[in-house]
Amino acid sequence: MAMNNRLSTILSIGLFVVLAGYVSFSGVRLGLVLWQRFAGAG
Repeated sequence: MAMNNRLSTILSIGLFVVLAGYVSFSGVRLGLVLWQRFAGAG
Protein backbone atom coordinates (compact mmCIF):
# COMPACT_ATOMS: atom_id res chain seq x y z
CA MET A 1 0.00 0.00 0.00
CA ALA A 2 2.80 2.41 0.92
CA MET A 3 4.75 1.52 -2.23
CA ASN A 4 1.69 2.14 -4.42
CA ASN A 5 1.09 5.47 -2.67
CA ARG A 6 4.73 6.47 -3.19
CA LEU A 7 4.52 5.53 -6.87
CA SER A 8 1.38 7.62 -7.27
CA THR A 9 3.09 10.60 -5.61
CA ILE A 10 6.14 10.27 -7.87
CA LEU A 11 3.91 10.06 -10.96
CA SER A 12 1.92 13.14 -9.94
CA ILE A 13 5.10 15.13 -9.25
CA GLY A 14 6.60 14.02 -12.57
CA LEU A 15 3.43 15.00 -14.44
CA PHE A 16 3.44 18.41 -12.73
CA VAL A 17 7.11 18.97 -13.64
CA VAL A 18 6.45 17.99 -17.27
CA LEU A 19 3.43 20.29 -17.52
CA ALA A 20 5.27 23.20 -15.87
CA GLY A 21 8.26 22.73 -18.19
CA TYR A 22 6.03 22.56 -21.27
CA VAL A 23 4.10 25.69 -20.27
CA SER A 24 7.26 27.67 -19.50
CA PHE A 25 8.92 26.49 -22.73
CA SER A 26 5.92 27.45 -24.88
CA GLY A 27 5.68 30.79 -23.05
CA VAL A 28 9.37 31.57 -23.67
CA ARG A 29 9.07 30.53 -27.32
CA LEU A 30 5.98 32.72 -27.77
CA GLY A 31 7.80 35.63 -26.12
CA LEU A 32 10.78 35.19 -28.45
CA VAL A 33 8.50 35.11 -31.51
CA LEU A 34 6.67 38.26 -30.41
CA TRP A 35 9.97 39.99 -29.54
CA GLN A 36 11.44 39.15 -32.96
CA ARG A 37 8.26 40.37 -34.67
CA PHE A 38 8.28 43.69 -32.78
CA ALA A 39 12.04 44.10 -33.27
CA GLY A 40 11.68 43.43 -36.99
CA ALA A 41 8.76 45.84 -37.28
CA GLY A 42 10.58 48.49 -35.21
